[in-house]
Order: sequence, then structure tokens, then C-alpha cells
Amino acid sequence: MKRTENISLAGYAFTIEEDAYIELENYIKDIRAGFEGNSSADEITTDIEERIAELLSERCASGIVVNLSMIEGIKERIGNPEELAGEEVDNDSERTAKAQEVKDEKKSWKNRKIYRNIDERILGGVCGGLGAYFGLDKVIFRVLFLIFFLVGFSDEGLFCIPMVLYICLWIAMPAARTVEQKCEMKGKPIDLRGFSSKEFDINREVKEVAQSPAGRTIKRVGGVFLGLMLLICGLCGLIACIFIPSMPSIIENQLNLYHPDAFELSMMQVVTNTTFWTLTLVSMVLMFVGMLYGGIMLTFDLKSPSWKPGLVLFISWVISIFVIAAWVVKTIADALPGMII
Repeated sequence: MKRTENISLAGYAFTIEEDAYIELENYIKDIRAGFEGNSSADEITTDIEERIAELLSERCASGIVVNLSMIEGIKERIGNPEELAGEEVDNDSERTAKAQEVKDEKKSWKNRKIYRNIDERILGGVCGGLGAYFGLDKVIFRVLFLIFFLVGFSDEGLFCIPMVLYICLWIAMPAARTVEQKCEMKGKPIDLRGFSSKEFDINREVKEVAQSPAGRTIKRVGGVFLGLMLLICGLCGLIACIFIPSMPSIIENQLNLYHPDAFELSMMQVVTNTTFWTLTLVSMVLMFVGMLYGGIMLTFDLKSPSWKPGLVLFISWVISIFVIAAWVVKTIADALPGMII
């Protein structure tokens, strides 16, 4: 019977056989030695340990002991530290490496997955995630959202559109929390070369800035600003919903003076129908309640419950939109038999 050890790796607890523990310890030591002299050696090693812990947690259900074969499999997947230490640094090899890096960058597009980049976020990390996915600077997307938001103020209520779009993306895009997800977001290989890339070094520096007092203050102020805007929009929207039940009679009175053709008549049957406005009321209430919820969470810096009410509201709102669209199509089709829509 083999001896076992209880260890903690990157916040994960494991029970591991003694020979597997020795192999893992030696592997991590070799990694530290391979990155010796690198200014980010500690951060790189921490990221690799986190990745090892993630792989072990995938393989080990509750009560399963880590064995030597698991460690060997992880070593094959992450890579051998000797490969980094033995790399040549002459000019020819540098040119070859750069050429290979360009090829890998082109291939990486196919391997990228869209996530929110919470390491470089100001609010939700949506712009950083879009920038990583499309291979563009995140500032471009931030400027675009800001321009659309400011331009919206020149029209009635249009400033809500980029805000709602941002919130929808925030809800729909998962956060890149694990090392694997961060590599997938950038299309980088999940091995030692990926961990030692310049992009990971930049992410570590950005993370340090974000966790500094100034970074936390900027993040908090931005969250409060967006939260208050959502609260105002959500509250005003819910107040406006009070008038929705009276819309059929108002529109019908206005259309009495109008002589519509066949198609317009079918549309009138839609906009004067109480069912349409009931469905619209439900959809609008869901949207504005979602704004209020998001505003409260951001303004008071609260954590979302495990059952994700924001996601539930978003899915319910999307379903309501599809229901309204299906009802409108059916109503028009019934009013105009044989018409191809």
C-alpha cells in the first residue's frame, strides 16, 4: 500500500501518492529553474501551478487519489522545462522563432474563444474580451462604446442602446478566470511557451495596476457611475410602462382619420391589439427590472447569488422578444391569407 500526502496547490486540496508527490515537486522545481532570471518567474510559476491544479481537479473526483500516471500526463500536456532552457538565441533561431510566431498568430484566430477579460477590465471586461478575440486593442472598443453613448444623448433615449448592448454582452460572455480560459481567449497554447509569452507578462503588470489603490478607486467610481445610470434608466422605464396598457385605445383614436391599405390594415390589427401590448409590457418590465438589478449590483458592489438572477432576467427577456415576434408574424399572416412574409 502506497503512502499518501495531503497537499494544497493553488488553493485546491489533493490527496496524492508519495511517488507522484515527489515527481510533481521535482517538476515544479525544474520549472522554477527554467525561468530563473526572468523578472516574472514567480508569477509564471504561480500560473503554471494554477493550471496543474485545474487539470488535477478535472481528473480527480471527490476522494480520488492523485497517482504518478496523472502527473506524467500533466507533464506531457504542459511541456518539459528543459525545452525552454535549451533554446538557442542566435540570430537565425530568433528569425525562425519570429516567423513561427506570426504563423501561430494566424492559426490562433481559429482557436480563440470569446470571454470577458477581467484582468484588464474597467467595468465588466467586455471590451478587453472583444479586443482579445478580434486581435485588436481593447481601447478601440472602449472608444466606440463611449462614442455611441455620447451620440445617443443627441437623440431621445438612444443612449440606452449601447448601455443595454454592453449589459447583454456582460451577461452573455463568460469571464476568463482560469489559466486555460485566458489562453483560449488569446488563442495561445496552454503550455510553458504560452505561460512565458509577453502577453502574459503584460497581463500580470495590468493586474498589479488594477489591484493597486488607484486602480480599485477608478474601478469603483466607474461601477458607481454605470450603476447610477442603469438605476435611472430602469426606474424611468418602469414608470413609462404605466402608460403601455392605454396604448391600444390611443393608437386606435389616431388611426380613425387614416385610410390604410391591406397590409397597413393588418399592422393596425397588431398595434391596436391588447395582446401585443401585454406581451410588450412584460418584455419592457423584464428589461427595466434587469437594468435596476444591474444598477443595484454595480452601485453597491454586490456579488450575484448562485442562481444568477441577472442571467435569468436576460434569458426571460430574450424569450419574450421571440414570443412577440412569433405572435406578430402569426397575426399578420392570419390577416393576409396567402401573403408570403
